[in-house]
Amino acid sequence: MITIDLSIVAEIIGVLILIVVLNSMLYQPIRRILKERKEKMDSIEAEAMKYEDRIKSLIEDYERKLREARQAGKAEYEKLREEAKQLEKQLLEESTKEAEAKRQELMSQLTSQIEAAKKELQAKAESFAVEIAQKLLGRAV
Repeated sequence: MITIDLSIVAEIIGVLILIVVLNSMLYQPIRRILKERKEKMDSIEAEAMKYEDRIKSLIEDYERKLREARQAGKAEYEKLREEAKQLEKQLLEESTKEAEAKRQELMSQLTSQIEAAKKELQAKAESFAVEIAQKLLGRAV
């Protein structure tokens, strides 16, 4: 049977002292280190989340500005394209008018040259007729 004597009490006191010593020298420092490590990891994780949110907002801002720039560029392109069409139309009209004016000028010059040639030929036609008649008849007319 088990007898309770002083050695059991000494063993119990030794175990309790060992528990107190181990608790103060081993378990508490380990718990403190684990707690500090957890707090540090939580802090790092929170900071990482903050940076991740900042990066997301910067990316969204960049994409928004890029869309706006593309829209502005497209609007400017369309505006310049329309201006170019108007300029092309205006230049084409001016060219057509200039060509028509040049054609009219050339036609009037040609008409006046034709009229001058007709008058000259009519003036010479009589002398040509006389010459031809003289050559055909062989005598002066």
